[in-house]
Amino acid sequence: MRKLMLAFSLLCAATVSANPAMEGDWMIEVKPSGAAVIGLLEIERDNDGWLAFVEGGPAPIKIDGNQVAVDIDTRDIRGFVIVLKLEGQLDDDRLSGSYTVQSDAEVSFTPGTWSAVRFVAEERAKEPRPVDISGIWKPAPGVDFRKYSMDLTDEAEAWHANYLMHYDQPNVRCVSPGIVAMVAWGGYPFEVLSSDKRLTFLYEVDSEVRRIFLDDREAPEFYPGSGMGYSTGRWEGSQLVVETTHLSPNVRDFRGEPISENARLEEVYKLSEDGQRLSAVITLHDPENYKRPPVRRRAWTRNPDTEIYPYECDPDSFYRQMYNENKLDMYFERSKQRF
Repeated sequence: MRKLMLAFSLLCAATVSANPAMEGDWMIEVKPSGAAVIGLLEIERDNDGWLAFVEGGPAPIKIDGNQVAVDIDTRDIRGFVIVLKLEGQLDDDRLSGSYTVQSDAEVSFTPGTWSAVRFVAEERAKEPRPVDISGIWKPAPGVDFRKYSMDLTDEAEAWHANYLMHYDQPNVRCVSPGIVAMVAWGGYPFEVLSSDKRLTFLYEVDSEVRRIFLDDREAPEFYPGSGMGYSTGRWEGSQLVVETTHLSPNVRDFRGEPISENARLEEVYKLSEDGQRLSAVITLHDPENYKRPPVRRRAWTRNPDTEIYPYECDPDSFYRQMYNENKLDMYFERSKQRF
């Protein structure tokens, strides 16, 4: 793991012969043996050469003429950090090539191919055309990179340097991880209840209930911050745009990158034409902690036969371990690392 993080602390400069056509935003697709994953690749010039970012996080890049190599750190389904090492070339305004996998852990991956085309932002319709997203949704495989490291501010980097996942992560002690983490987790189903003025999301994880108001209301005065925040939604054409504010300080995901109380979460939901697949682009806006907004992409399939099970969590098991290992004093001394 140390070797991987050291590698990611170095951004590689391009050679003088780099093709300027590489610059710009690309929608990249990686095709392993299972479901394909997608993400936004941003390639930029700076004074020292070239920089790249994937879904808002740094991705070391080398460019030589029409040849390009990009490293993308991500997590597998078990949580192990891996690096997708993409190599390819630019041809007719399209990037393509093959990739290999590097990891400090024993992971099983077969090499695959990747490609990227110019990203063109979809223009959102102005007139609302609501669609029916009510029902039970179960996670679809693949979708996004699970990009591991993000472009943190100096203050966030300093805070995160002292974070210990096993002791500081909220859900290990049965505290809700909050909506920013929950909406991006891929292992749990949820149910949507619909009315004219409100959508209600019932999540299996932590048995959380979320209300998304559709009637242009604002949060009441002195509304307290919380892990779930205050959510309002609007229909832009047939896309549902949800904005969540009034978030309490928390962490974004398992890596423990911080979220400030001034953060804003934006989710854009889109229903497939056959009504059986719901996809979302999830963007966290938090300039106090991130130089670039982190992005996640999720998808679910409609399945009325999926069960929403009660979520059970026993905090005593966490504190019992701390007690048995004589680590309770250490745990309480680390309180500044927990929200």
